[in-house]
Amino acid sequence: MSECLSNDDIKEICQNAFKYEYDADMVGNLLSEIYRSHDKEIREKCINTILTEARELKQLTKFKEQLKQFKKEYIQRQIEKNVSGVAELSTMPKRYEDIKDIYSCGDYILNDEGVKKTAKTKDGDFILVPICSHPLLIVERLRNIQDNCEKVVLAFCVGNSWETVQVEREVIASNTKIIRLANFSIDVTSETAKDIVKYLQCLMQKNINLIKVSHTVNRLGWKDGEFVPYSDKVKCDSITEFSGIYRAIESKGNYELWRKHCLKLRENIYLRLTMAASFAAPLIEIIGGLPFIVHLWGGTGAGKTVALNVAASVWGNPSGGLVRTLNGTAYGISETAAFMYSLPCILDELQTIKGGNTSFNQMIMTLTEGMNKTQGAASGGIRQVKQWKNCFICSGEENIVKDNSGGGSINRVISLEVQDTVIEDGNYTMNVVSNNYGFAGREFISRLKEEKDLINSYRDILKELQADTDTTDKQCMAMAFLLLADSLAVKYIFKDERNLNVNDVKRFMATKSEVDIVERAYKWLCGWVAQNKNRFEDSINNTGQIWGKIENGVATINKNVLTECLQQNSFDYSAVMPKFAERGYIMRTSQGKYVHHLSTYGIKAYYVKAILSQNEYKDISNSDIPKEWI
Repeated sequence: MSECLSNDDIKEICQNAFKYEYDADMVGNLLSEIYRSHDKEIREKCINTILTEARELKQLTKFKEQLKQFKKEYIQRQIEKNVSGVAELSTMPKRYEDIKDIYSCGDYILNDEGVKKTAKTKDGDFILVPICSHPLLIVERLRNIQDNCEKVVLAFCVGNSWETVQVEREVIASNTKIIRLANFSIDVTSETAKDIVKYLQCLMQKNINLIKVSHTVNRLGWKDGEFVPYSDKVKCDSITEFSGIYRAIESKGNYELWRKHCLKLRENIYLRLTMAASFAAPLIEIIGGLPFIVHLWGGTGAGKTVALNVAASVWGNPSGGLVRTLNGTAYGISETAAFMYSLPCILDELQTIKGGNTSFNQMIMTLTEGMNKTQGAASGGIRQVKQWKNCFICSGEENIVKDNSGGGSINRVISLEVQDTVIEDGNYTMNVVSNNYGFAGREFISRLKEEKDLINSYRDILKELQADTDTTDKQCMAMAFLLLADSLAVKYIFKDERNLNVNDVKRFMATKSEVDIVERAYKWLCGWVAQNKNRFEDSINNTGQIWGKIENGVATINKNVLTECLQQNSFDYSAVMPKFAERGYIMRTSQGKYVHHLSTYGIKAYYVKAILSQNEYKDISNSDIPKEWI
């Protein structure tokens, strides 16, 4: 306060202002003079003096009303004086530099030191309260065109480095949910949560026309003719959940070095087909095909994992998450597949899948259906059903397809059994593809958009496969994608090669009999009888159970034993028996029944009479039984 304005001066002014008619101008000038002082204690004493005088002169109500309004206007003047309303930052995050000088922060101070809010004290004074120790901005809104939900991109600067993070818009609108931002190194606590929510809502309101709005999807691949992440029109808003994969899809190094090395590698048919599968993934959506699996399998040291890394390098960094180890569940794999959508889902070490071999058949069906099953969410309700339109490239030490696999599973798998080494110098190749990657995929998609007749090209290849191979339509469909993808890769990328043809690949396709579960069950039956030949002899050497007898190429088999053994090998007795009868693999009774009631070696029971195939049944010892029969 001014030193010349004593307590007596205040009383005298009050007498003049209150004694007759209330003089608001005089009171206002008095308050202005008092508030020029930075001494809050003296200021409060002066106000108390005025209150006393106003009470005695019966002007207390009017004075209190004026004092309240004065404090409000005073605080606003202080805000206008101390707060510019525009972010005062020396730098802005990349891609958002254009909003540096026009970004509004309202009644908050936003500068390189952090965020402060304006506040008033109990005595009507103005102060600045720190609420965040670093700059924090909303720089982009992400509106998902699939579900119309919105996310926001937050930018924050810790040290000298700007970082960004995507979060659901509901996070910045909730005092409880905003605490999650602490996981990203943003300075927010339970004490500051409410203030930061208010601050961010202020930013949204003040900059609603300034903050960029981008259309997004929650996955990669095709959407309305655009391909994410190569599109400038559509972005991906699921990079938090799959950050490793998303960051891995980039270009690095020397394209020509990668191309020349891969051109040499492609002299190996297994490597070339693996790469074809990688290029085939984005074709499935365009042509309207079904997902399928290419499985590279065989002993250790053949270079299978390196081959998968080469296939991944088409799109990005193979070491950055594009090659996944199968250490999860089929559902977890399907979540990854849904995110990849039009890009290949590459899975190494198939034998490590949870559930082991028993999960192979279920996994094949789940992945090749192209959508996950409805499941309950941990938080309640139902998980959203997700889809994918890509292919899967897998490796393992054993075949994913078993003798007892369903025909539907075998149909969707192109099985590549590696006999020799796929890649001779795996270490050098890994060095090449780990430092040079991501160019071919972008080029492939760019050129693919120019193609006008992909569907007819696919159909032509499909017809040729159907005409020249002894296999099923679905096997032909999967292989047609590989041949089409290979031809496009030659056209766009490698150029110096000839296209693969039907003769090059027919040996990798399962025959109709191999797909047919009835044929596989019959093959197993004949092998099983051969393996257990001593169980069908009434001999002193047979110290165990007698299951029946073999006579003139017909095996009379105890029905209970056969049913149990079929079940143990995942074959359904009631399902295969009618098919066996239709194809003449078993002898019926005179009444047309499958089971005969008779006595064998003095044992009366129900028996099945199976006609043994001369190709599958052999009179050999157990030690000579082929592995696939066991």
